[in-house]
Amino acid sequence: MDFEYFGLSRDLLYLCSLIMGVAAAAFIVTLQKTCTLRRKSVLITVIFCLASCFIASLAASIILSGGLIFSALIKYPFIILLLILFFILGGLALYFPRAGGCSIIFAAGLFLVYMCFSFWIYPGINEPERLVVRASETELAFRLNAETWDVQSSHYDREKIYFEAVSITAYPAYPLIGGKRRGLITRVFRNDNELLVFYGTFNRYTKSAGKSWGFLREEFTLDLPTGALPPGISLTVLFNGTLLYFDPPIQL
Repeated sequence: MDFEYFGLSRDLLYLCSLIMGVAAAAFIVTLQKTCTLRRKSVLITVIFCLASCFIASLAASIILSGGLIFSALIKYPFIILLLILFFILGGLALYFPRAGGCSIIFAAGLFLVYMCFSFWIYPGINEPERLVVRASETELAFRLNAETWDVQSSHYDREKIYFEAVSITAYPAYPLIGGKRRGLITRVFRNDNELLVFYGTFNRYTKSAGKSWGFLREEFTLDLPTGALPPGISLTVLFNGTLLYFDPPIQL
């Protein structure tokens, strides 16, 4: 990303837009002839409170980004569209609290929760994921975290083991998850036979990188001739989100 606190600065900017929408709707209500003096006084107080929150959020966004948040608007113009959307949602929430505003905001909230859940089911890549492979005379053993799987392999010296991994990156403009990468090792197969599937959710393969709803999905493959793995020797397959590799490196 352009700067360390891009995500938080962007979300604070979205909060500013939402606050502006609520304040604008409150101001419009105070101009209506049906607005009583008591209600107008309450709304004016609300507007000043919202203005304070707006200034604080905007200042925090600028400070955290070192002023670079505005250059991000040029690089990612979709942020501007979302700012407009949050402004409209904030205005509808106050102006039509019992009608269309609540329905639209509820639907937008459901979409945001669904989008975040679809992304967060991919584990975060804080450190490379490790899959340990160990060969014996008659079988292969795989260990991921605390789980172990043994696979019979009577002719393992003539076989090739394939590893697949997937990473997904959210478009930087998305609130909460924008610009973040997550991923995992998805499956292991031998020749044409699937040996292990670690997460059934990811058992869908496009065979190429692709974009969908602003998410970039990338697939990685790595193959290992089991003859290159002497019996009794362990080899670690690592995935760091951008690379699938062996540790220690082996000469194939």
